[in-house]
Amino acid sequence: MDHPKDIFASKLKQAIPNQANLSQQDVAGSISYCEPNFGEFATNIVFRMAKSEGKNPAEIAESIVKSLNADDSIKKAEFLAPGFINVTLDQQIWLDYLASINDKFGQSKLGGGKSIQIEFISANPTGPLVLTNAWQGYYGDILSSIYDSQGYKVEREYYLNDGGNQVASLGRAIQQALGVEFEAEISENLYRGDYINSVAAAISSEMGGDDKLKQSDPAIIGKRAAEIIVEDYIKPDLDRLGVKFDSLYSETKPDIQKVLKRLSEAGLSKQKDGATWLDGAKVGLKQDEVLVRSYDNEYTYFLKDIAYQLERLEERGFDSSITIVGPDHHGQAIRLVNTLKVLGHEGFKEISTQTIRLIKDGKEFKMSKRKGNYILLDEFLDMVPTEAARFYFAMRDTNTHMDFDIDLIKEHSSKNPVYYSLYAYARACSIQNKAKEQGIESAKAFKSYSLSPQEKKLSLEISKTPLVLAEIIENQKVHQLVHQTFELAKAFHEYYESERVLTSLNATQKLKIIEHFKMAYEAIFAIIGVSLLERM
Repeated sequence: MDHPKDIFASKLKQAIPNQANLSQQDVAGSISYCEPNFGEFATNIVFRMAKSEGKNPAEIAESIVKSLNADDSIKKAEFLAPGFINVTLDQQIWLDYLASINDKFGQSKLGGGKSIQIEFISANPTGPLVLTNAWQGYYGDILSSIYDSQGYKVEREYYLNDGGNQVASLGRAIQQALGVEFEAEISENLYRGDYINSVAAAISSEMGGDDKLKQSDPAIIGKRAAEIIVEDYIKPDLDRLGVKFDSLYSETKPDIQKVLKRLSEAGLSKQKDGATWLDGAKVGLKQDEVLVRSYDNEYTYFLKDIAYQLERLEERGFDSSITIVGPDHHGQAIRLVNTLKVLGHEGFKEISTQTIRLIKDGKEFKMSKRKGNYILLDEFLDMVPTEAARFYFAMRDTNTHMDFDIDLIKEHSSKNPVYYSLYAYARACSIQNKAKEQGIESAKAFKSYSLSPQEKKLSLEISKTPLVLAEIIENQKVHQLVHQTFELAKAFHEYYESERVLTSLNATQKLKIIEHFKMAYEAIFAIIGVSLLERM
């Protein structure tokens, strides 16, 4: 069954005189949902035609409206000044659309099997995950599911920053926990926490005691410590988040020297002040960026990022790639995007989440176990169920800062968007259960049935979801799906409170609507990754 919007687009294209050099895509792009009082869909196509043809919009609209009203699939079409045509489709189109909904609802072949790799969280393996990683984790996981639903081959990747000075610093932190003293400048910047003591004890046992560990190379100690942290802290945290990765990829794998040579041959790098720099002017940046530092000859994170993205897009052959980073990377994406474009790659996008504050009792909440300037993810998930957190985090645009209200997320009321959305499904199940008790079955098909205003609104909200999923492929804004789900929940609650399903003469037909609403809802929540409840 075609989407109602596609059906209207096809009819509109046929109604336009001489086609006006407009493609089907042009026509479809002119259509949007309109306010219920004015119809179901609106098109501003006459604006565009009036401008190109030098005519009055009303004059152009006259023949189009006449043609649309002559079509059996159009119940009503009318022109609304200054240049809109509003349309109500024949009711059977909506009934057929509802009847076509199944467990594949929202899925499409839009991606055509193209491959995309989405890398997210990727926190340094120098400690447990923290609260800021939750947003990246939920967002990346849901975005991956959306791409998968739209016909893309998706791979989720966790990138391990397991090389360089930070690993040696981790090793020194382990040694410091065992009593080794370092200069104040070094000591104050080393990692601290209960986990450091635990990892130190584990490595000491492996390496033959504290004394041997104190005398070992910090880089070797740090490498082993990072492995333990990944296995004993990061992976369990990921399990609690409900996020699984297809691959964990080490930053040591890409060939950095090969990338440096390529940048040099492309005329994009230069030597200055004993360091190797990216020539900012050559890639549209206001300043040069360091690739290899002068004081220790070490590669910068930026150079490693270039190598990693090239490796994804070239060596491993992904058609496109997305990296989701935290607020500490905000504003750095432009230099990587620009560099990759100059090297011939348009298929990379970086998304940055923003800062998070926990709110309790109307003010910022600071945990008793707070370490430094972060909150451990494990501590947060002890307070908030992960699926509730997933839904709540996914509701927010990554371009805005978040206040996460702990009290609200636990509240059983319409104020809590998680509870409100889940409760819609529970209400649908309740109606079905009562119908079963009374021996009332859902109709096998819609026959001579007239949708009520609330049923029409519910149908319209259901139909918006596939379009939102396709739009997210263009803009990567996961929150749009969750907001649309909330609107769908709202439409069902209004339907539930206004309709008397089981006492209606059309009870079997109304039960069929509820049956297909549930199928759509289940498919949506499968993408979001939140379990629905039959009772609440």
